[in-house]
Amino acid sequence: MTLGQRVRDRIDVIVPQRLTAQEIAFSGIMAAVMAVAAFIPVTVVAGVGKVISAAVALEPLVGVLLGPVLGTYAAAAGAFAGQILAPQGAIFGLLTFIPPTVGATAAGLLAHRKWKTACGIMVGVLLLWYSTSIGRELYYYPYMPLLFLGLGLVFRDHLGEWIHVQYNELVGFRGAGTWFLLAGVSLVGGAWALSMVGGLWIPGIGVVCGTAGVAGILVSVVKDKPGLKKVSSGLVAFSGIATAAGAYGMYSGPILVSVTILGITCVLGALAVVSGRFRMWFLMSLSALLASAALALGIEAVSSGADVGWYPLFRLLAYTALILGFLLFAVVNFRISESMRKWCGFALLGAGILGLMQQVLLLSLQSKVMKSELLRLDESVPFVTGSLGREVTVTSNLAYYLEKVVPLYMNHLGWVLVFAALMILGISYFLNISLEKLSVAYFVISGFAVLSDLMIGNFLAIQVLELNTGIFRAFLFIYPVERMFMTFFATVFGIGVVIPLKRFGLTNFVRR
Repeated sequence: MTLGQRVRDRIDVIVPQRLTAQEIAFSGIMAAVMAVAAFIPVTVVAGVGKVISAAVALEPLVGVLLGPVLGTYAAAAGAFAGQILAPQGAIFGLLTFIPPTVGATAAGLLAHRKWKTACGIMVGVLLLWYSTSIGRELYYYPYMPLLFLGLGLVFRDHLGEWIHVQYNELVGFRGAGTWFLLAGVSLVGGAWALSMVGGLWIPGIGVVCGTAGVAGILVSVVKDKPGLKKVSSGLVAFSGIATAAGAYGMYSGPILVSVTILGITCVLGALAVVSGRFRMWFLMSLSALLASAALALGIEAVSSGADVGWYPLFRLLAYTALILGFLLFAVVNFRISESMRKWCGFALLGAGILGLMQQVLLLSLQSKVMKSELLRLDESVPFVTGSLGREVTVTSNLAYYLEKVVPLYMNHLGWVLVFAALMILGISYFLNISLEKLSVAYFVISGFAVLSDLMIGNFLAIQVLELNTGIFRAFLFIYPVERMFMTFFATVFGIGVVIPLKRFGLTNFVRR
């Protein structure tokens, strides 16, 4: 091939020739959707007074469906139109369209087997950050982009394969969601282990042992290790006893009854897993837990709903659906009624969706408190705040992050993974579709996109908005973790679009 032919081929890739009517129409539709999304606020940019729009969650979808070339053009056109039509979200003026365009390009490259170029983009935006004096001072700030750069390198050979599997390759339950669930309970246990260092011993031991036991049972199922299952079941039983014992010093009324029944349920569940007996007692205990938890959380929702908005109601619905889902899951897996499998799927899916919503509401409530505390941290030390249901006396910036911010966000991230796993399990149960590989691929691609967007946005914030070091130091955890939640919602939304398209064979008609 001559040099001239190579140049022409390269130009054909960058500037596609002879676009089909389908490609033109689909690109225009995605650009229009990006523009409309600019009207939907997602979160406020602290210290700037502007909002980030829902277009962030669409960046990965544009790249996945249209590819790196058409996806870049569609995202740029849609984002540029959006910043003109919805100027309240135009954080950087006419340059606002650049971050979502970079994000869509990175997503398209990863999804279409161009991982070297995608990783090059991430490295490039990180170098832009380190080219500033703030970036060199806060060298540890891009911990989340570096994490996803590592994930991109680890899964580099699989992302393009997993994201483009046909619908018939998804059919067949293969333990979908197990690894998400394992990661989630591990993070929740780790967060409570950190809280134990601060003195929250009895409930901390109960939660840590319980999460370790559940994690061990999950591993034993995946790896087929009966011995590990017995040990893990013992940890779950001990967790139930410790949780019930600790409740007598912390709770009263309906909540105390619910926690006591939870302890009994843990013991009966461990016996049912190990010996195969007490199954009916376990189901009866789960049913009693469902009724008592609904009553206790309902009373709390009514008494505190006016003060904290919709969070208590969503928590009531989420945990009621969660217990109902596990009750139906036990009925199906104990071979009592296979016909309940579909309803088990609906309950777990509902628990996952409602759980994610209540976690976001709770994060929003707690982030408002943390933002005000972080901005006045240097002026009001020491002060007392709360984390995971306990009081924390803050004596320094480091103590604040270690004793409140890190455990709180670990706990949030763990529960988000748990609820995401429940959604995957629910869909798998009532549709007989395995989403594990597809969801992992889309999650990594989404994280790559929104964090590339974040880092180029940080560079523009320094250059255009002249934000100072204090803002970035204050929101060291909040900014990246908010993007983490955007990644989860982008994944949920994207899979909800991609699965129907795969079902009707509409995902492979655009140029790759």
